[in-house]
Amino acid sequence: MHCLIEEITEKTAVLPENLQQEVLDFVEFISRKQQILLNETALLSEQALAKDWDRPEEEDAWKAFQ
Repeated sequence: MHCLIEEITEKTAVLPENLQQEVLDFVEFISRKQQILLNETALLSEQALAKDWDRPEEEDAWKAFQ
């Protein structure tokens, strides 16, 4: 069985150039959407963990690394 990227390549290679561009646009859209989700997850994690990070005990523990 072909790997998925090979199958995508084979199927898009036979499309007219305007449709290949549409496929590329869609892939870029999905990539941007994924990056936004990752960024949002990181921000949400930061807010949730800030309660622990902002404690005086944490500040004292990290002073040696500054």
